[in-house]
Amino acid sequence: MEDPLIQALPPATDYLTYLTLLEYQLTPERLPLLHTLLQDEKLTTNIGWDLVKLLLPMLPASTECLQDVARLGNPREVILRVSESLMQLQPEDEDEDERADQGLPLHILQFNCLLGMLSVLHTRIQTKAPSRFIATSLQAALEAYTTMATNETTLAFLEFFREVSPSKRPAPPPRAASESSVLRVAAASAPDPEAEVSSPSPSADNETLLVRKFIQFGLLELLKSYLLSFSSPMDPGMSWTIRMQEHLHPDLRLPGAQSQTEAYGSTKELKERDMIMGKLMALSRDVGIDNEELLSIISGSPTDQTAQLDFDDPPTNPNQIPLERHGSLLLLAARAAGTTLFATGQPPRRVSVFPELAQIFNNFVGGQTNLDEVAFGQPHALLDSLLGLTVYSLQQPIETPSSDTEFKDFVVILTACTARQSHGIVRQIPAAIVKSHPSPETRFKLIHKILEDDHLAPARDSAIAWLKDELLPSPTQSSDNIFQDPLYFWALFPALFKPATVASSASDLVASWSRLTQTQGPPLHSALNLYYLLLSSPSLRERLHLEKTVKFFRGHVLDPLRQVFRSFEGDLIAKGGEGVIEAAVGEEMCQIGNARSVGLIGLTLDQIEEAASDAFGSDEADLGEYSETEEAKVSEIRKKSDIWK
Repeated sequence: MEDPLIQALPPATDYLTYLTLLEYQLTPERLPLLHTLLQDEKLTTNIGWDLVKLLLPMLPASTECLQDVARLGNPREVILRVSESLMQLQPEDEDEDERADQGLPLHILQFNCLLGMLSVLHTRIQTKAPSRFIATSLQAALEAYTTMATNETTLAFLEFFREVSPSKRPAPPPRAASESSVLRVAAASAPDPEAEVSSPSPSADNETLLVRKFIQFGLLELLKSYLLSFSSPMDPGMSWTIRMQEHLHPDLRLPGAQSQTEAYGSTKELKERDMIMGKLMALSRDVGIDNEELLSIISGSPTDQTAQLDFDDPPTNPNQIPLERHGSLLLLAARAAGTTLFATGQPPRRVSVFPELAQIFNNFVGGQTNLDEVAFGQPHALLDSLLGLTVYSLQQPIETPSSDTEFKDFVVILTACTARQSHGIVRQIPAAIVKSHPSPETRFKLIHKILEDDHLAPARDSAIAWLKDELLPSPTQSSDNIFQDPLYFWALFPALFKPATVASSASDLVASWSRLTQTQGPPLHSALNLYYLLLSSPSLRERLHLEKTVKFFRGHVLDPLRQVFRSFEGDLIAKGGEGVIEAAVGEEMCQIGNARSVGLIGLTLDQIEEAASDAFGSDEADLGEYSETEEAKVSEIRKKSDIWK
């Protein structure tokens, strides 16, 4: 007996009735038969548009049938159905994912198949305004992609862009496993049954420019979503900054530890990221995204940026399609990194540190009253791109800023971007800008400002490192460096150590412990280490008159900190305390905090006390102090240094 799908073929039934029959009778086992039937161009033209939703859930078995629909169905109708399906596509539950093939979730297979269909459909449509169809597809594809940005979907999207690009190049051979999920249709397609006979050549009118600009727009949106998908705290993203630093300054690598450069050369997932970014950057060049245009976009004020693209009313002029500024930054930084690491592509023009880079930072992360909002509140991809551009710019001499305020503002915001980075090779970047300023007075004012201003607390640790570089003798140091003046050092000394007080309540005790073991601990430890280093050097002890600092240190730093530490120790249950801290943060976290922060700081305090006693004796009556005249001079130094309110 003949199969019902064959018996009911039009003209035995009308097309609508046949579609209804398919809804009830089509099973995975009948898909090969349907594939054969769909070779009838007339049948597929009439029913193909309505098969998309029916066939999608049956992937991957229905792949050939969906390809038939793309090749032979009415392209205008099918494009609309494919776009609708993309708009409705959502990541499935795990139970649904188990139905997928190739180890890929079903929604990934569906996305890739739909993008592959669009690639075929757009090449078939003969119309005066292909950009309208591109806009419809692009909106749907981008909306779906943001919820499922993976290597596989990214490669499928890039293949779509390559296929519809006016400057299309042949597809390169696959180089990674994830590329096997990209759907390419090799069979011949039917002509557009509704072709507009008077359609002009795409290269002869505005449409080519419109299509290219839509692709440029989509490519930057794709890049944003792809890089933002690496959002987990432990995900290294692209690690442009670290890898560029390792490449340019191999001496800064930690001996014995695997570098990020090595990780990206040996880890499959990270190697695929580099491969995908290489494809994306190559395509961005093919579609004409210009480095100078990107630089112009990110250098402009955010308030001057063109309004977002309105897909409901697609532009008719290419200049009305904006390239989004964040995507522009990410692409320019990726190109700079690619040039540095792989010597690929046309090298972007070096961005001057002052004023260009300073303005770019201000455009993207400036205006924050709380630097922690920069360090913790910005996406890693954004910070990595800004810092990568900085490393790229630092390969050339640094310009002198136009004002001390421009210098201070840029160094502070740059330092905030590096403050919470786990790699020391990244945290060292601002030091190059600081050292480049020719005026010791300006560098002193900057360090003084950061140490004095609680709003700049995330930059304290870095400022102490800069101070250390200024204080330690170096061959290039000038003899009249004010940092070697003991009065200037005394002007900074009290600000090195934030006051510590014993908590008056249980909640204050927990808050005090949390601050000391988290945000305040690292800069305090750095300051104590610096003081110990200076005390341990006979020449620096004498030059900086450190004897006159010991009494202040003991009374305002050493004794208060030890009282605070005793309060922490007295709270421990093991010591007979109430265990307030342990109850609030957990016993294990309390032990870790006490060992890593409280214990280390306490050990350094002991070392300082021993060094001071060895050098100056333990009797405070024998210690010198600054005279009233000297204190007046120091007060004047502080007043002159406080130029930024």
